[in-house]
Amino acid sequence: MSTLVIETEHVTKKFKQFTPVHDLSLQVKKGEVYGFLGPNGAGKTTTIRMLLGLITPTKGEVRIFGKSLPQNRLEIARKVGSLVESPSYYGHLTGYENLEVTRKLLGADNKDIARVLEIVRLTEWKNKKVKNYSLGMKQRLGIAQALLGQPELLILDEPTNGLDPAGIHEIRDLIVNLPEKMGITVLVSSHILREVELMADRVGIINRGHLLFQGELAELQARSVPRLRIETNRPHEAGQWLLEAGYRVERKEAMLYVDTDKSRAAEINRELVIRGHDIWHVSEERESLEDIFLSLTSGVESI
Repeated sequence: MSTLVIETEHVTKKFKQFTPVHDLSLQVKKGEVYGFLGPNGAGKTTTIRMLLGLITPTKGEVRIFGKSLPQNRLEIARKVGSLVESPSYYGHLTGYENLEVTRKLLGADNKDIARVLEIVRLTEWKNKKVKNYSLGMKQRLGIAQALLGQPELLILDEPTNGLDPAGIHEIRDLIVNLPEKMGITVLVSSHILREVELMADRVGIINRGHLLFQGELAELQARSVPRLRIETNRPHEAGQWLLEAGYRVERKEAMLYVDTDKSRAAEINRELVIRGHDIWHVSEERESLEDIFLSLTSGVESI
């Protein structure tokens, strides 16, 4: 049996002259939190709508739980919960009453409401009208609606959008614990790397509809290129010698950045001192995940 809960093969979506998703091949494994990461307008929501069967790909195939989505739409839908863009609710109804509406539509068990309220920590406020909920509570209610019926896959589109730091922490903590506590696979989209970094087991990075990276964050970090940061009294002359010695060098004011790792630091330091330079600082720097993400999403080529 396949360990992939979501699998897309060369999926493309075209709207007349606009193509928001190009040749996309995603692989989401059972029991993981998969971070679907990209800038606003990258194609994340269009992809999610195709995964939910709300729109049809122009080309390619979507398989959920190992089954083709178009041929098994209803069977798959029963096992998928989702929150796309923002939760839908009736403000004049209580949290419990909103969940009861959704429960009846899904045909879920009567006891399911108490279960999901406990999971999202809204039991205390279940009889409060939703129009009086904070934004974070509304988001948690939306996740509770998505959890009704005990889905095996949860798809969340920008679930922390617009929340304050406390609300973001609540949603993040909830998402991280879902696979272990409920055995649910989670795909969560975001344009904020830091949020995905704290939640996800693996990530897919998309920009302008192209998948630029898919794998563990450690694999992404491994792409970071080390360089030496050198502060010296005569950066122009020191940089000139390093160039003549075969190093790639970038100068920023009094600072030199040399494309090599710390294994060459002692040698470079010694040679510069012999040539009369005062060396005030030498250290190795690596690109942060944020730098790598920004570098990836500045273009559209798949890597």
